[in-house]
Amino acid sequence: MMKNIKILVALVAVGILLTGCGKKETLTCTNTQTASGVSMDQEVAITFNGKDVDNIKMTVNSKATTDVIKKNWSVFASTLDKQYPNEDKNGIKVTTKNDDKNYTYDIKIEIDLNKADKKSLSKYNLGDIANAKGSAKEVRESAEKSGFTCK
Repeated sequence: MMKNIKILVALVAVGILLTGCGKKETLTCTNTQTASGVSMDQEVAITFNGKDVDNIKMTVNSKATTDVIKKNWSVFASTLDKQYPNEDKNGIKVTTKNDDKNYTYDIKIEIDLNKADKKSLSKYNLGDIANAKGSAKEVRESAEKSGFTCK
């Protein structure tokens, strides 16, 4: 799970500083993976405002695919609860939803880069976002090489 979120972070990090000009544009990339008894639908939406990234929205929807994970769902969910506590401060909003009847766990992270500081980003292993460089085209290419589909 952390590996997949780190892939999302790396993709976002590549696109923080742009070489474009003047208009708002949103790049949305999605991916579905199944590993170790968990299926994950991932989406990252990056809103570019000219040369800068203003907002990033990341979503990871996880679902147990094996009985082993279902039997240990409380441990899985507890681990994610500790890594991603619900909060809304310093330009970062994290919301989670654990459905222990259907064995799904959703994480949504919204980042306003005009308000977020490095310390807050680091708390969620998003520290690289503050120092990233690249273009929307490079982000798209990198994401697609990592198995994401972008539009």
